[in-house]
Amino acid sequence: ASDVQIVSYAFTAFGKSLIKKKKLHPDIFVQLALQLAYYKFHGRPGSCYETATTRRFYHGRTETMRPCTVEAVEWCRAMLDPAVSNVKRQQLMMKSFAKHHKLMTDCQNGRGFDRHLLGLMLIATEEGLPVPELYLDAAFTKSGGGGNFVLSTSLVGYTTVLGAVLPMVHNGYGFFYRIRDDRIVVACSAWKSCPETDAEELYKGLVQSFHEMIMLTTVAQL
Repeated sequence: ASDVQIVSYAFTAFGKSLIKKKKLHPDIFVQLALQLAYYKFHGRPGSCYETATTRRFYHGRTETMRPCTVEAVEWCRAMLDPAVSNVKRQQLMMKSFAKHHKLMTDCQNGRGFDRHLLGLMLIATEEGLPVPELYLDAAFTKSGGGGNFVLSTSLVGYTTVLGAVLPMVHNGYGFFYRIRDDRIVVACSAWKSCPETDAEELYKGLVQSFHEMIMLTTVAQL
């Protein structure tokens, strides 16, 4: 427990009301802001797990939604490139929103793939079969496969409930958040023994990302 760094803050500049007024999805707004914050702090994309619920199915629980999309990475790079116009950044941001929404809808409708892959791996292990090469591939691990996501996240709801979660990996973060009409409350964790992570700095970057994203919506309306 002494190795755990946990920061919990309420961002009160705005919340769900303003985000929805801008015709943006509040959950995707937070997830893309986190992608941008991670990219700024670490200089690379962050493989990310977001909980997708499959409760519309009998005995359905969760599926893995992966917010670190090609579209999100392209947008993050544009945000850090001074040569890219705000109009272009806004267009790329909206493409990222659309891709995230599609993937989340797919996962909720049973069209995800991570639980399927997990099932195949468990069957191979239980039956004493060779584990397929996919699971041993470095790219699979780097993408977050096998429980190696550097960002482990979940929206705990649009209520007053909040918890915290530990990072999946030593150089990762745990990130739980709730979204209210007038605020976004975050609980972010990291391991103190990891020299490259810092939950406090990631949160500061998140706040900066929130403001930058809202400003982009204003640019679009000019």
